[in-house]
Amino acid sequence: MRADDAVSPSDSFASDPSITIKYLPGKYYEQRAQDAVKRKDFRQALEMFQKAGYWGNKIAQYDVGMLYLNGAEGVPADKIRGIAWLGIAAQTHTAYVGKALGDAYATLTPEQKAAAGELWKQLKIDYDDKATLDRASKKFNDQYIRDKGTINGPPEYTTIAYGDFSGGGGDQAAQSAITQINNVADGRTGGQHVVNAAKFLSAVKDQFSDFVHVQFGAVEVGEPETVSEHDQRLQQAPKKP
Repeated sequence: MRADDAVSPSDSFASDPSITIKYLPGKYYEQRAQDAVKRKDFRQALEMFQKAGYWGNKIAQYDVGMLYLNGAEGVPADKIRGIAWLGIAAQTHTAYVGKALGDAYATLTPEQKAAAGELWKQLKIDYDDKATLDRASKKFNDQYIRDKGTINGPPEYTTIAYGDFSGGGGDQAAQSAITQINNVADGRTGGQHVVNAAKFLSAVKDQFSDFVHVQFGAVEVGEPETVSEHDQRLQQAPKKP
């Protein structure tokens, strides 16, 4: 199951690349990788899978491992690197990942096992489960709070536009996901789509929760809060004896 499977048709706008690149880059880059695979551009696919893995996509980490393990056009086989990546992907103890890792690891010599172990330790610094989940959560929360703050009035009664996406594959290529159209004199939104603000915020939050569940299992995702809200909640929390 991939993260896309959990999106209902009515909230499919939450999968728009102009939204995912800012709220869920782990999902955005995985889709770019899949597009590259369809074009048989495996070098590009590898780069995009690695970026997706950096943003908490465990499935993409597995795909990186398998690409290195088996090799592909433009990607020379590298068994040691492939097994190190599978070791990172296996942190969530998914059965098919564990089997792929175990089968491949059994073919290594003692020297190769040592090299794979050292590389795994290096990858762990940036791609460890906690590091990637924290990174993805901060990215989502910061964007959620930023965009929510641009809404004038109750979200239930506010109309917003999204989808002004120029491509380019980088975070700077995407403009704000929420663009107020109330001040557009001629009523045009260009290439954008219009949606209720409350529905938009709810959908992107559900999308992130689904992504975390698919990638990491049962992890609770709380309501995004500002720094001041976080500090206030801590001050109000009962003190431990």
